[in-house]
Amino acid sequence: MVRSIGTVVGGLSVAGCLGTGGETETKPELYTTPAASEFDGVVDSKWLTDNVDGVALLDVRDEGAFTDGHIAGARRFPDTALLEEHYEETPDGYEASPGVIATVVAEAGITPDDDVVVYGEGSNLWETYAIYTLRAIGHEGTVALLDGGYPVWADAGGETETGTPESTSATYEPDLEMDVVATRERVAANVREDGADVQLVDNRTPAEYYGTQRDGGGSRYGHITGAINIEYTQNLVDDGARLRSPAELETLWLEDAGLDPTVETISYCSTAVRGSVGWFIMEQLGWDTVRNYEGSWADWGTLSEADGYYYTSGEGTGTVVDTFA
Repeated sequence: MVRSIGTVVGGLSVAGCLGTGGETETKPELYTTPAASEFDGVVDSKWLTDNVDGVALLDVRDEGAFTDGHIAGARRFPDTALLEEHYEETPDGYEASPGVIATVVAEAGITPDDDVVVYGEGSNLWETYAIYTLRAIGHEGTVALLDGGYPVWADAGGETETGTPESTSATYEPDLEMDVVATRERVAANVREDGADVQLVDNRTPAEYYGTQRDGGGSRYGHITGAINIEYTQNLVDDGARLRSPAELETLWLEDAGLDPTVETISYCSTAVRGSVGWFIMEQLGWDTVRNYEGSWADWGTLSEADGYYYTSGEGTGTVVDTFA
């Protein structure tokens, strides 16, 4: 179906056409990004314009923003509260519940084989967390991030809609993919009193890492013993609008942090959301095995060293990598 400015399709008001040279002028600086040119899991507006008919679009913004305007044909992924519901707290720690998120994905008309592009307000937390979540439930199609998100698409003249699309559904049988998920048990098995047998990356602020910032309901504060700190914001530019260039990210993760992509790495934060940014970046940089710790410090901070859940705290402890801080 060909859509044009002012057309109403299925109750949605449709406007714009990227790169047509019509009423909306394309802005080349918004059209392509360095990350999309090199990373398999990142696309930009130029790529999406050429391939939009072959992908499913998932919008992770809140309902009001989605209704006010979204990429034509997109479906809304759940808001932050619903995204958090894909895992649950058990006596053995936080465990992923793939059936919850599979239901939401199916309600968006997505099947496991679909190639999916996720977008939001930029290239930030909920975008990467949605990608991680899809991977965790065993999505078989490709899942990519639209670098720059909806603002870039709209500013570059991309085709947009307002309103709410008609409901749809698909069949989605989840299959939990443990290659991307780290459980409490897996973390504990690799952490010693004096270090860790895997690479651990704490994506929180240095103050949270040191334990001097005490938020949340845990009984202890600091970081998992052996972890280094790379605050997630260092992966982004323009307040989270876009990813840094691949060259800058290689400097941050490979040169300055000194991490080895051939060694298993576990990413974490407070609740695995900020940790998903680090997880996503490491995947794009070619890590062999990288996992995101479900529960993260919201889980580890409630445990005891007497049971082998070691942690370190105090100003100046551990390693803080602050290349782009």
